[in-house]
This record gives sequence, C-alpha cells and structure tokens, in this order.
Amino acid sequence: MTAEPPPQGTPGMAGRGPCFDGRSSVDSGWLRELSSLTVELRSCGLEARMDGVIGAVDAIAYGPARRIQRAVLRPHRGRLWWWLRWAGDPSTSAPHHAPLAPAADSAAAARRIVQVLRTARR
Repeated sequence: MTAEPPPQGTPGMAGRGPCFDGRSSVDSGWLRELSSLTVELRSCGLEARMDGVIGAVDAIAYGPARRIQRAVLRPHRGRLWWWLRWAGDPSTSAPHHAPLAPAADSAAAARRIVQVLRTARR
C-alpha cells in the first residue's frame, strides 16, 4: 500500500495556524476572530476563554456538571473556519475536529456551540 499526500487545495483541516509555532506573533486577524467568538459566547451566557497560543476558544457551561466545548480556528476550503473539537468516547477514539462555521460568522459558531452544550447536558 502506498500513501500519498492529498492534492493541494483538498478541503480539510490544516495543521497549526500560521504563527502558532511560538516563534512569531499571532496574526491580528486571527486574534480578532478569537476575540469575536469569545464575545459572542459570553453574550450567550457562557464563560469563554480565548487561547491565542493555539488559536482556540473554550466555552464553559455550568449546571449539574461543568461542560467545556473547544473551538479551534483553522483554514478550511481556502478560508478561516471554526472547527469543533469532538472528544467522543475517550476509551475508544481520539479527539477529532469537524468544521463548524466560517470564522467571519462568529454568531453562527456561538449558536452551534450553545446547541452542542445543551445537547450534552441531556
């Protein structure tokens, strides 16, 4: 069996974002998108923590149990998108990411994260 890298331009989650290697500063556009999602999540009544080092925002919901949902900012189909981190069953699978919403639509990303956290509560 031969493994080849996918053709350039193939949709999918790219690796780390530019400048997240610890050697240079994070692009101001990325910080703006991280801040935008953080503000949207807080307006939905969630606690939100931005991590500019890895390009992620954690949404925290409280109730009978504390639940955390992470969204990461990465390229997708030639644009920046929010990716939702799915943990799955930790005993059987590794975490994976699914495209959530374009980075420019932080309100849609926040609504979807709220829905995921509500569903997890049930």
